[in-house]
Amino acid sequence: MTADAFTAGSPRNGRRRSVSHILLEFGHDWPKDRVALGEIVSTLNERSYGLLLILFALPNLVPIYLPGLSAVLGLPLAFVAVQMVLGRSRPWLPQAVLQRSISREDYARVIGKALPSLVRIEQILKPRLSFLTVSVSERLIGCFCLVLSLLLALPIPLTNIPLALPVALFGLALIERDGLCALVATALGVGAVSFATIAGWAVFKAVWAFLAVFAFGAG
Repeated sequence: MTADAFTAGSPRNGRRRSVSHILLEFGHDWPKDRVALGEIVSTLNERSYGLLLILFALPNLVPIYLPGLSAVLGLPLAFVAVQMVLGRSRPWLPQAVLQRSISREDYARVIGKALPSLVRIEQILKPRLSFLTVSVSERLIGCFCLVLSLLLALPIPLTNIPLALPVALFGLALIERDGLCALVATALGVGAVSFATIAGWAVFKAVWAFLAVFAFGAG
């Protein structure tokens, strides 16, 4: 990691350290050869819910179809959302998940590539309408993310990106305490749920019609 990249993630005008700065500093100072998910989550402390929402949502935003990806990531995402609804101060994940790790070099490479986009996004976000990202509002965000994650886990075609995008935005809203971002995520989430419901119903009718024709033909 270069000094310039490190400076780019520095705190802005006394504002608390951004997530990009924390992640960059973490990789820069980490003494071990491998970096585990649990260690990253511990570093973010109270902002770890937002980070987990982003980590589990981002792979679904890649416009490449990977069979089973939404189910694999949707269920752990639902697990995190349930804990938000219950009001747990910090998320709990099984050790098998927390111990998943990558090499320090791979971590630095990933953060280095993601840093420019992340810094640009963070420059737009700021603490505002913070009541929409704390206390009861955070539980409501958890409820919404739970619905989105359960739909994400279903094999409904063309819904990965619409469902994952509001989850990632909710994560950013929680991290930066940006209520406006939470409102945008809510609007996109409502549209995503509507789209997924319509698409799911269409898939159900198509499968039902196919089974009916198959059964009729077999009879």
